[in-house]
Amino acid sequence: MNMQTLEREATMLHDITAGKPVPLERALLILSGLKTDEALGSYQHKIQDIWGRFLSRCDHKILSNDSIPPAYWHRSIAKWLFDYLWNSKPKRFGAGFLLTEVVDAQLDSDVNRVVGTCVGLTSLYSVLGFRAGLNLSLLAASDHLLSRLRVGDETIDMDHTDPLGFDRRTPKDFREFPLLTLTANVLNSRGLSREACGQLAAARADYGKAVLVNPEYANGHNNRGNMKCRDGDIQGAIADYTEAVRLDPHFCEAYCNRGMARHRLGLLDEARQDYATAMSTNGEYAHARICLQVLDAVTRDEALQGQIPCR
Repeated sequence: MNMQTLEREATMLHDITAGKPVPLERALLILSGLKTDEALGSYQHKIQDIWGRFLSRCDHKILSNDSIPPAYWHRSIAKWLFDYLWNSKPKRFGAGFLLTEVVDAQLDSDVNRVVGTCVGLTSLYSVLGFRAGLNLSLLAASDHLLSRLRVGDETIDMDHTDPLGFDRRTPKDFREFPLLTLTANVLNSRGLSREACGQLAAARADYGKAVLVNPEYANGHNNRGNMKCRDGDIQGAIADYTEAVRLDPHFCEAYCNRGMARHRLGLLDEARQDYATAMSTNGEYAHARICLQVLDAVTRDEALQGQIPCR
């Protein structure tokens, strides 16, 4: 990422944290790494092309002009758009999380090309829904992201990774956030990608930016804690994990991570409690069970060694 791109991104993130109005589409394109206004404009035209293709497949007159449809049509429009995207690319769920990636995949003539992750698919739906004036927000859990549509007092939740995900019943562990905080989810995904590639400084920066944009984002705190743990800042990591589980009491991975950090500090009772909480939160989370078994084995060995008399 060159200096111009970094400066553009830094300015955009500063505006978001300062509460200034920032167009979501532009913000997501900047986070995709586009370097010039010409490149931004090119992808904005591509998004408009996807919108035009949707309109051409939708024979409802309410969408045939440039005016924003009245709110009582929004549920129907949201469903038409949801169905159009799934019908045009029925194998949608893939690895792309940047808006540029999912736009290119959506426009690809190969109907079997996958499009993106929950973050990427939600990004695409959000910028298209904006064109219809839909009142959208985000629903986030530690490992998934949904869209929420508001029509008066009614809410309709959408899982873009599931063809039957329109008006789904949402578990209680999801939290609602303003649509612009989607930038934090993108930054977190970018951090994970960079960390996997060994770009640790860039990953560390992305997790920090994610928490800056959305201080209530549990996953950002958890992943920032992982980097602190990697750097040897165990107390700082524990603080991030603690904030993650405060924000999301169902976040089994953060409990387990805090348990491992406490284990490293010799806080065995606290570590054991964290592992147990992780398992009670998610009975299928095997890593916590393994960590607890290791802790118990070490404790038994130490107890046995303590019983051996000195020679």
